[in-house]
Amino acid sequence: MEYKTPSHIILHKSKEVIFYISNDYRNPINIDLWIQELKLFGYEGLIIHSKCIFNRLKNDDSLGKISEI
Repeated sequence: MEYKTPSHIILHKSKEVIFYISNDYRNPINIDLWIQELKLFGYEGLIIHSKCIFNRLKNDDSLGKISEI
């Protein structure tokens, strides 16, 4: 199985990265590694387990986000 950084939203204004991890995610959770892979040094990482809330955040224009994957 190929490793890949989970879906995420980058909030540059608050220097946060929100990762979506489903409840049945089987790979190790390593937020620091993911932030390093994204080259976002100095950012904090958060995990959301609800796909519905993640999608709401992804579509919320008031968050001042620049990037989402």
